[in-house]
Amino acid sequence: MKNPREKALQIINDVLYKGAFLEESLEILKKSNIDERDYNFIKEITTGVIRNRTYLDYVIKINSRVKIKRIHKIILSILEMAIYQMYFLDKVPDYSIVDESVNLAKIYGNRGSISFTNGILRSISKKDAPQVKIEDSIDNLSTFYSHPKFYTEYFYNNYGEEFTKKLLKANNEMPPFTIRVNTLKTSKSDLMSNLKELSFEIEETVYDNALNILNPKGIIDTKYFDEGHFYVQDLGSILVASFLNPRENSSLLDLCAAPGGKTTHLAELMNNTGEIMACDKSQGKIKLIQENAKRLGVKNIETRVNDARVLNKDFIDKFDYVLVDAPCSGTGLYRKKPDIKWNKDLEDIKSLAEIQLEILDKAKDYVKDGGELLYSTCSLSKIENEDVVNKFLENNKNFKIKKLRDRDVLKLFPSTDGSDGFSITLIEKN
Repeated sequence: MKNPREKALQIINDVLYKGAFLEESLEILKKSNIDERDYNFIKEITTGVIRNRTYLDYVIKINSRVKIKRIHKIILSILEMAIYQMYFLDKVPDYSIVDESVNLAKIYGNRGSISFTNGILRSISKKDAPQVKIEDSIDNLSTFYSHPKFYTEYFYNNYGEEFTKKLLKANNEMPPFTIRVNTLKTSKSDLMSNLKELSFEIEETVYDNALNILNPKGIIDTKYFDEGHFYVQDLGSILVASFLNPRENSSLLDLCAAPGGKTTHLAELMNNTGEIMACDKSQGKIKLIQENAKRLGVKNIETRVNDARVLNKDFIDKFDYVLVDAPCSGTGLYRKKPDIKWNKDLEDIKSLAEIQLEILDKAKDYVKDGGELLYSTCSLSKIENEDVVNKFLENNKNFKIKKLRDRDVLKLFPSTDGSDGFSITLIEKN
């Protein structure tokens, strides 16, 4: 690639200002036969800038004579890229970073912005990374760790300063590469042995059949992936199915099933017995479930296109277990998808909570008497979890919570559980 920095700039601009998703943008780039070194550089820069955006803008603010709102967005992104490289990476000398940034400003800016880019970056390159000095503690933490203020404020007020610091710090770290052993085809010991023979380094986790791969490069290209011996899945996602823990020969409905990680895990826990109805709202999503089920050797899943917000009369009183892994804001996925920090605000969260309650309102009718409904989100917000569950229980007195780890709503945090952020609630129909 002629100029990886220019490509990184385009991706950052598309994600921050045009509604693109970072993960999808990088996946498209990866499939373009790009040189691996260039791809890794672009991924590092784009992810780093988006993950640390607020702090990088703070550095610009305290060094610029021009108000940040008056800096053109593309020039602002060029500055953010440069400062990220100066303060977070050490492979490229600062003078080279300044020169490359000025060259980008020549492509996208005018004479004034070229001079501004050169001057501010030369000044910043002579200084150490600054500490954030904002009097308000919540603003200070939000800026230093680059998180939305509403997110920091909630955890600061409800969990305290130290917990919040650790959570924000963990959200800015790279997540582990976790796989779930598919016991329908292999055992943990056999898979570990086979992967170690291929020089993969393995770390066990708190869940028996979940493993962290410390050097995952190439693991998807192995025959063990092709033959369905494992599924790439975060620990939190793995734990969702384990808390529902359906018995063999039972009936189960997964209302929002794509791409099928939890569904196939549930099938495994049922030892390929009973029946699982896996639904999602489009044929494309259904195809993902089918492909994963086939690779993993799952035989007890039937798939169906279904809108979870619309009552399906065919499902009423039919299932021992119902899983609602609801569409959510993804505030528990900041480690993996840092762009969520900037493309989901408080109003989005409130709108999603209404959808979640709608889905639960339909799901309740599908549970047999004595059956269980598990509600999960990869969000940590109270609005999408405790508030939704409480409203549901107010309207449905024939349901009650079954505690998980002595909690009504179990929260998994990157800082304490080593997983993505998840909220999980198990509800029983009386």
